[in-house]
Amino acid sequence: MKKLVICTFVVFPAFFGFSQSKPKMSFDLEKIWSGYFDERKYVVHLMNQSPHFAWIQTDTGTGPQVILALDFNTTRIVDTLFSNQIKRDTDSLPTTFTYFQDFGFSPDDSKILIQTQIEPFNMLSEKSFNYIWDTQKKILRVVSANGKQLYPSFSPDSKLLSYVLDGNLYLMNIDKNETTPITVDGAPGQFLYGMADGLYETGFGMTKAYEWSPDGKYIAMLRFNENTVKQYPITTYERSYPDIRNQRYPLAGEMVPDVKVFIYDISNKLFVPVDVGVNPDQYITGIRWSPDNKTLIVQKLTRDQKKLEVLKADAVTGKTSPLYSEESRADYVTVHPGNGWFIDGGRSLLWMSEKDGYNHLYNIMADSGTVIPVTQGKWEVMDIKATDDEKKEIFYTSNEANSREKQLYKISYDGKNRTRITTGRGYHDVWISNDKRFIFDEFSSVNTPPVYQSMSVTGKDQRKLIENKELKDRLQDFPVPDVNFFTVRANDSMTMNGWIIRPYQNPRAQLPLLLYVYGGSTKQEAQDRWTDRFTLTMRWLANQGYAVACIDPRGTPGKGAAFRKCTYKAPGDVEISDLLTVKSYLSRNYRIDSSQVAVMGWSYGGYLAALAQTKYAGKFKSGVAIAPVTNWRYYENIYSERLLSLPSENAEGYKKSSPINYTDDYKGGLFIVHGTADDNVHLQNSLELSKQLTNSRKTNFEQHFYPDKTHNLSDGTPNILRVSLYTRINEFLKRELK
Repeated sequence: MKKLVICTFVVFPAFFGFSQSKPKMSFDLEKIWSGYFDERKYVVHLMNQSPHFAWIQTDTGTGPQVILALDFNTTRIVDTLFSNQIKRDTDSLPTTFTYFQDFGFSPDDSKILIQTQIEPFNMLSEKSFNYIWDTQKKILRVVSANGKQLYPSFSPDSKLLSYVLDGNLYLMNIDKNETTPITVDGAPGQFLYGMADGLYETGFGMTKAYEWSPDGKYIAMLRFNENTVKQYPITTYERSYPDIRNQRYPLAGEMVPDVKVFIYDISNKLFVPVDVGVNPDQYITGIRWSPDNKTLIVQKLTRDQKKLEVLKADAVTGKTSPLYSEESRADYVTVHPGNGWFIDGGRSLLWMSEKDGYNHLYNIMADSGTVIPVTQGKWEVMDIKATDDEKKEIFYTSNEANSREKQLYKISYDGKNRTRITTGRGYHDVWISNDKRFIFDEFSSVNTPPVYQSMSVTGKDQRKLIENKELKDRLQDFPVPDVNFFTVRANDSMTMNGWIIRPYQNPRAQLPLLLYVYGGSTKQEAQDRWTDRFTLTMRWLANQGYAVACIDPRGTPGKGAAFRKCTYKAPGDVEISDLLTVKSYLSRNYRIDSSQVAVMGWSYGGYLAALAQTKYAGKFKSGVAIAPVTNWRYYENIYSERLLSLPSENAEGYKKSSPINYTDDYKGGLFIVHGTADDNVHLQNSLELSKQLTNSRKTNFEQHFYPDKTHNLSDGTPNILRVSLYTRINEFLKRELK
């Protein structure tokens, strides 16, 4: 399902006619987190059988909510596909259907999945109540009234819909309006079919764990047996007696869920187990069907994450044979759950791998397993957007132009004729039509809100659909400082990307520095893209009298395996060294007071902030640690063991990298923040750090815990919690950075 949220912006009447010469208006947290600078959201999907894309349009008054289709060729509206004002032939007045938030098309575009009451599930997924609108019969059917569903998916012939509910996989015959369970013994915390558990979602980024065969005769699925995984209690305090929810959460070194692969024969109602071995201490990290419907590709990863095997499974017997393997004895293999695109009529498998030191594309011959490079260079492929067997072309995004950017390219199957398609420095999120003729491009940069445009796959015939001029004009009425990029050398061969913001009224005097960092192996922060509320908040903090900088130290992605993996078995030390390098660089080049520097981070960044004030006490004036890991034995095993190996193999590494073991060295200036219901980095991490600081007779630290809040520390819009959080941080910094 191709999904894009695009935005247009509302201009408030009070700002019409304001000129540049008028005084700037108050730029504050309330405006940022109440949605005052937010985009008005439009959800967009590309249609499958026509050169059209569609979006939800909601009348700001009392009018209907509709899905409109727009033609790529003319950029004109050509049809109204659905309205929540439903009127049958026998009705005198329309019936108002509920407000809906998302939608998706069946493969033949004859049906539309309408999604309502969407809410987050785990770290990445969403669950919702779903309905199916038949565009020919004008009938709206409810998918299930028994609870919100996960991962709804149409069959290839558009006649069936599969979905996950309470750990079981279901199949709905749309025309007959009949639903049958494919599995019956699924239950949260016990057996999960067709869905990844929380561990896999956080550790590998896997969500949906089932796939239709191209002919619609089979469904391949993973089954997660969580019964052997220990439970972790999450406590909430909304009632007189606290509620306790037990979460399956394997800590570093603990047992992982036992994952099996099954192929379900729909017509015969038979399950075929796929032979992935009998070792329960392994990971199954992806499945993919071949175009001939006879073979299922299965990814199998060893527990130490050093060896990845790609197996070919027979759809009838479940027997497997090896196709490809990848091994990294020095550290670990990076996996992509959605990896593997069959091209050239199924004769080869397009594969992403960093086996040469950078994430690139390879052709794996399906018959022999021979591996042929497609892309090469000291840059990284980010994702594959489409393949075209007729022209033998691959469309992919990469950071070849700049490690801060994302651009669209195409290349021939044989690795020749590499061509950049998108233009404009910054970040391009693109969607390509099924006929490979058109591109929908969301383009932004760190100081420029998104522009939405369509173009041909040659990059020509660009047509801007939404330029967001209103938002740009509105921001000019406020003292919003620009973000400026810098690059600093980490060592003789590696450079780091960063940005810095100085106050809008930029004083000539030296400024205290707030250094924001994430630093983990899964995300870059210093990218050339618009990030609305977060970066606006950093700009607001700069206006409070700081220079605010952000850095991607070694250990982060985007610059190759050596850059990202240099923290293996010893996290923290390299990143803190890089923060000190950045501190020195900014002090020399940006009028920074090197004696007044604070480190702030969230999650892994919170870990680095806590480590900076304990193991590296005295190097920075203060630190703000939000939801920090303070003992790597307290975190989930996929991420921890990828970073540090198994505790039994690297006990000293776990000890040396954990802030709780350095509280005797603490000198002061630490602010700890955590949500009490955090189900990613548990509250135990901050409580243990607080306890160890107390045991070390340290009293000069501050802490604040947000009751019943999870890792994201958010309460929607208006986001009172985020206003509280950043107000407290500013007050703390005012006391510390003098």
